[in-house]
Amino acid sequence: MLMVKISSDTLKMINKLPKKKKEKVDAIVRRHVAACQRNGFDPENLDRVYIEAIEMIDLEVKFPDTDADESRDWEPARHYDQYISPKAA
Repeated sequence: MLMVKISSDTLKMINKLPKKKKEKVDAIVRRHVAACQRNGFDPENLDRVYIEAIEMIDLEVKFPDTDADESRDWEPARHYDQYISPKAA
């Protein structure tokens, strides 16, 4: 098993997370560590990995997937000019 130290500030940040969010962050970090090990090296800075995982989950919450395209019953107006060669003009 891989043992990497993280700073106390990062640990506090992780412990303050709600349970659901913490589970998502842990899943991202586990995938990252597994990918690093598959490629033959150990992750160097897990503090940064945890911080970026938290930021990713925050962005996921701020910008949820929308069904805007599916609920639209109109098409955008498009107009394409016909090309006319200089000889034809």
